[in-house]
Amino acid sequence: GDGVNDCAALHAADVGISVDTATKAAKSAADVILVKKSLGYLEKAVVTGRCCFVNMVKYVRMAASSNWGNMFSVVGASVSLPFIPMLPMQVVLSNLLYDIAQLGIPTDHIDPQQIKRPLKWD
Repeated sequence: GDGVNDCAALHAADVGISVDTATKAAKSAADVILVKKSLGYLEKAVVTGRCCFVNMVKYVRMAASSNWGNMFSVVGASVSLPFIPMLPMQVVLSNLLYDIAQLGIPTDHIDPQQIKRPLKWD
């Protein structure tokens, strides 16, 4: 919205969007103010946000699975063997080597189907 007549709609919307050349009332009612009048920037921002969300979910799933597996193998070996299977420095090195493989996930590109699909937290 850009005028005073849009203030009620901007306030009632989930995300009210206004432009920089709008009236002060419309700007104060809006949640997002676009500096340039192009919605292409907003579309790029939504795509980037979805990419970040999908990549964070991938990273958390991979980190949790590798760290749980590493923890259970060390705890299981420590309980079942009469000697220490790994020194603490070896456990840290193992964790570091697992994490190096996960460094590429934040820059991973996602397919367009994942951008169009609604995001769910469950």
